[in-house]
Amino acid sequence: MKKYVEEETWQDDDRRWLAYRAGALHIEDVRLGAVAAAIPTPFYCYSAGAIRSAYMTLSRALTPIDVAICYAVKANSNIAVLRLLAELGCGMDIVSGGELERALAADVPASRIIFSGVGKTRAEIARAIQVGIHQINVESAAEISVVAEVARALGKRAPVAFRVNPDVDAKTHAKITTATKDSKFGIAIGQVPDLYAQVAAVPELEAVGVAVHIGSQIYDMEPFRRAFSAMAELVTEMRGRGLSVPRLDLGGGIGIASGDKPGPDIGRYAAIIAETVGHLGCKLAVEPGRWLVGRAGLL
Repeated sequence: MKKYVEEETWQDDDRRWLAYRAGALHIEDVRLGAVAAAIPTPFYCYSAGAIRSAYMTLSRALTPIDVAICYAVKANSNIAVLRLLAELGCGMDIVSGGELERALAADVPASRIIFSGVGKTRAEIARAIQVGIHQINVESAAEISVVAEVARALGKRAPVAFRVNPDVDAKTHAKITTATKDSKFGIAIGQVPDLYAQVAAVPELEAVGVAVHIGSQIYDMEPFRRAFSAMAELVTEMRGRGLSVPRLDLGGGIGIASGDKPGPDIGRYAAIIAETVGHLGCKLAVEPGRWLVGRAGLL
C-alpha cells in the first residue's frame, strides 16, 4: 500500500481542485480549455488530488477504529479511478461481473472485493468464487441456495455475508432508501439468526458475517446510529446462540455537499461507528461511493 501525506482535507475548500482562475476553468493546475484543444470533446476529466484527499480524510477518521474502506464501484467505474484508489489501499464493493473484471483489471486483489447487490447471475457468482473474492453479500434465502449450488459444482467453499434489512428509514429520497420493511433489499432482521444457523451447517458455504446498507445521500447521522445499533444487537443475539460472526459490513450512503448544503461530519460518522459497533470485535468495513468521487470531476 502506498503512503500519501495529505495535510489538506476534503472538508476544506475544495475549490483548489475545480475552480475558475482568470475566467478559465481548471482542474488542479490544468486549464480545461487546453485539454479540449488537444483531445476530442466531450470528455470526462477527474482530479486525482480530490479523490486522494477524500480517501485520506475518510481513512484518517476510520483507521483508529480499524474500519476497512471498500469503494462502491457503481459510483464511477473508470479504471483509472479504480487504480488510483487501489494504490491507496482501498478495497472495492461491486454489484456485477463487469465491475468485478474492472476491479481486477485495476489491480485490486480479489481478497479486497465484496460482491453486493441483487440479481447476481450464476456465472457472476462462479467467477467471484473462482478468483477468491473476500465475500458475497447474499440478499435472500433463494440466493443463498444458488450460491451453494454454484460452489458445490466448483468444488469450492463460498464466503457469504447476510445483507440485513433492519427496517430503518434513512430519511433520504424514497427511490434510494434501501432498508425499510417495504424495500426489496436484504433479509428481514428477525429472520437472520435462524437462516444464518442453517447456512453455518452447509459445507459449501462459509458464513462470515452480516452486512447492512440503508440508502444513499444521507446527511442526518441518526439513521446510521439506529441501523448500526440494530446490527450490534443482532450480532450479540447471534453470538448468544453460538454462531460465529467475524465480519460486519456497514455499507455506504454518506452524502456529499451540494450547493450551500454541507456534507456530513466524517468525524461524527466515525464516532457513531465506534460507539455502536466498536465493542463487537468484528472486522468492520464501509462502502462509500460518491463521497469519494462525486465532486472530483466534470464533463
